[in-house]
Amino acid sequence: MNQLRISVFVCLLSAGSLMAQYGGGPTGGGATGGATGSSGANGAGAAGAYNLHNNYHIGFDRPEAWGLKYFTSTSLLSGLQPPEPTEGHTFGSITVGLELGWVPNLDPGQTRIGFNGHVPEDLNKAPIFARPVVRIGLPAKFSLVVAAPPPIEVFGVRSHLLAFGVERPLMERGDWTLNWRGYGQVGNVKGAFTCPKSVLGFAPGSPQNPTECVGESADVATLRYAGMEFQVAHRLRRMPKVVPHIAAGGNFIDGAFQVHAPIEDGLDQTRLWTRGGTFSGSGGVSYLVTKRAAFTVDAFYTPLWVQRSPTVGRTLDGLFNVRALLSYTLR
Repeated sequence: MNQLRISVFVCLLSAGSLMAQYGGGPTGGGATGGATGSSGANGAGAAGAYNLHNNYHIGFDRPEAWGLKYFTSTSLLSGLQPPEPTEGHTFGSITVGLELGWVPNLDPGQTRIGFNGHVPEDLNKAPIFARPVVRIGLPAKFSLVVAAPPPIEVFGVRSHLLAFGVERPLMERGDWTLNWRGYGQVGNVKGAFTCPKSVLGFAPGSPQNPTECVGESADVATLRYAGMEFQVAHRLRRMPKVVPHIAAGGNFIDGAFQVHAPIEDGLDQTRLWTRGGTFSGSGGVSYLVTKRAAFTVDAFYTPLWVQRSPTVGRTLDGLFNVRALLSYTLR
């Protein structure tokens, strides 16, 4: 009887420890589960104790969730409002542009997001984010905005993202303009984040290969969002081609990370997902190069909270970057 009680106690203690590591139970299949990095956090061979096919909801302040909202924020369809052409807004107008955004390099502490902050992942892949942007003039001064990076592999990452929005000036008084924009994005980014090629030359379970990788992974990060923002622009009378502006917005991020990593204990196909809200702000200036061409530069910031250790409170680790847009109105 005593042995039975001890066995039950050990089972409950093990289950409680596992649940605590993941911040809750899986949303699908089984009472136990794992994620890439389990072996690195608990010793070699530990991954075999976990179900590698579960679906976990994680808190919005978890390190893995921070990674999702950080890279989702790099693709926010925010700011970069080009000035109106001298002839003003016209129905059926078409403006094409190219947007470039700086993606800051993360330090070793920031890349350690796997398994609730225990294991590093290969996140410093693309130093820039680039996509073409198209604006189409609609009736009642509305404009449709569509932006999407080309679906080709660049810097070891392949993007299948589509951002879209609707914008309209709410108030136009003299040199001042108040604009509104609603926007969203669907799609994902695919790359070897959990098991990059650089770790495959090391023994599985070693410090250089803590996730026991035996092959390159094909992980998929889903970067969905919806939001809206308001922007104030002011055309300078002494320099009518120069238009400073500031913007502030709120966003709802719906992110997921699908692991697809061959590790020593099998194929890890754990899925993590999270949802939550963020705020963002930007400020910059547009320059009307010609009657139809414009160049816009913005500084962007969004405060992002993260709890990297259960013994330390939340810390602010936001995204600051610089973005630019070169646009040309065809008609």
